[in-house]
Amino acid sequence: MPASMKVFIPKELVANPQKLARAATNALDGAAAGAKADFAVTTATWSHKVAFQVDKGRPDRRVVGTDDEIYGYVTGGTRPHIIVAHGKALAFPGGGFRPKSRVRTIGSNKGSKGGAVILRPRVNHPGTTAREFEDVIAEKWQADLPITMQRAIDAEM
Repeated sequence: MPASMKVFIPKELVANPQKLARAATNALDGAAAGAKADFAVTTATWSHKVAFQVDKGRPDRRVVGTDDEIYGYVTGGTRPHIIVAHGKALAFPGGGFRPKSRVRTIGSNKGSKGGAVILRPRVNHPGTTAREFEDVIAEKWQADLPITMQRAIDAEM
């Protein structure tokens, strides 16, 4: 559990709502940019490129996300399922496969495609373990937000 922290707002800044609003906006924008960079790191080694956006729909909130379907499967995981070939066979790597990401880790590595290609008309896919990227990134930036906010307030002074 993150340690609690207070943000100190000087009286002069409380008396100037425009400066206080600017400090809050700058802090939220900074945290969102950092979170967006963290999300990008989770796909840095992927050949499939994922675009992340920052939604500033409300002045008091920033939402970082993507509508990329593959990213959703990786971060959210998948249940075991059957995959049937649309053509003659499915082609997939044999043993030795190593994913490019790990559960609750902000990062990605080169991974490994595995061994010789196996051909099958259908497979029982075991499912994918959820990487939980959004959870670990949210926890990181929620813990850092008071620090980011204090720096923005200090910069306004």
